[in-house]
Amino acid sequence: MFRWIPGARSSYGRSRSVGYRWRMNGGGGAGGPRRADAAREDGGTVQEQRERWERKRARTMRELLETEQRYVEELELITKFYDDVFRARCGHLKIAQKGICGTIPDMLKVHRTFLSSLARGSFGSGFENLSQSLDLYKKHAERIQPTRQLLETQKKKNKLFARFNKLQESRPEFEGRSLEQLLELPLKRLRGYKHYLRDLAENNLPRNPDTKRLTGSLSAVCDVCRYVDDIAMNQENLRQLQRVQKLLKGRTLRVLGAGRWYIREGWLSLVPQSGDEVKPRMLFLFSDVLAVTSPCHPMHPTNAHKFSCRAVYPLMECRVERVLGHTQSQGGLISLSFEKEKILLMSTDQQDINDWYECLVTAVRKIHSNSEDCQNRQHEAAPEHHRLTKHRTLKRTWVEELGEGSAASGSSISAGQEGTSSKRMKAPDQGSAVPCSQTEAPQDGGGWRCAIL
Repeated sequence: MFRWIPGARSSYGRSRSVGYRWRMNGGGGAGGPRRADAAREDGGTVQEQRERWERKRARTMRELLETEQRYVEELELITKFYDDVFRARCGHLKIAQKGICGTIPDMLKVHRTFLSSLARGSFGSGFENLSQSLDLYKKHAERIQPTRQLLETQKKKNKLFARFNKLQESRPEFEGRSLEQLLELPLKRLRGYKHYLRDLAENNLPRNPDTKRLTGSLSAVCDVCRYVDDIAMNQENLRQLQRVQKLLKGRTLRVLGAGRWYIREGWLSLVPQSGDEVKPRMLFLFSDVLAVTSPCHPMHPTNAHKFSCRAVYPLMECRVERVLGHTQSQGGLISLSFEKEKILLMSTDQQDINDWYECLVTAVRKIHSNSEDCQNRQHEAAPEHHRLTKHRTLKRTWVEELGEGSAASGSSISAGQEGTSSKRMKAPDQGSAVPCSQTEAPQDGGGWRCAIL
């Protein structure tokens, strides 16, 4: 049986409390092993994440080095056959002095140095040096469109150049690509650098000294990419405007204008308010106006495939409403309200009328937003203009007072001394020119008006 021993209770209590504290501190029981396993698991997770980053970084570096080698080889081919050989054979032509490769020969020198840096594993310093030569890509993007026009003109007028260009394009090294397509290679490569730099910067350790260099190079490359994209958008918009101008008969509508952007074109039916038969019209939507045209007579000798401008509507005065076509149906009807006229446009294609409605609403909203921004800037500049005008007024008053004072002093001196003459300031003439900033601004004549042509 059990026997009670004096002092055993305190001994048992101490051992139980010690054991309890030992288990609570993780030295025993169920809680200790679980926490140790969790710590080992977290350490393994961090280590695995770092290993994944390292694998992605190594894969990106290997792919970048391989593609850079092919890119340098392509630049060498273009420089050899379209710059060196062209200058040697057709050096007497005027086009040979300007060159037909843009800035590709200069890019080749830069990328040879960049490739050697990548081969040594100096990715951070290599991209840092490359970012200092990104102006070559800006110049190349600016020269692409003029070079294309020059090539097209020379192919038609110069038989020697046309034969030379055909011979070079038939070489197997270019794989059937024309010179116009080869000129786009640097711009495509520039966009590829942006993705490579992003992958390297994201998968690099923060304490790595190359992280700061890669991040700075990524920012520089992104800025140049935006600049190149803006040039491409402007060139494409100019090409569209020139194409539309050639489609219109005569010069009643000058499509080419500063700040004008081409949005879309298409056929819609114009519904007369008098109840007559609907009339098919070709519409050209720009960022500031909507041009409504009709096709010329198909038997016309010169304008059979052109359009005659019927009316030009300013989007600043436009209010767009959807009359029919809110639900899925066969087409729809759009109402365009202006100050002095209202037109109805109809289409039997549901998707087409929805696209037109979205484009019109977006264009009207954008032109109103730009107008409000312009007014806000004018209001902000008004206090500065008032301050400058007040300063000029005070200065003119001070000059006049000084002139009167000097005239009075001059007369007193001439009265007291002989041989001295009074000095008077010449007052400004009444018909003297007034600065432009002090003239009244011409009042606006009401903005755009619908012009029926």
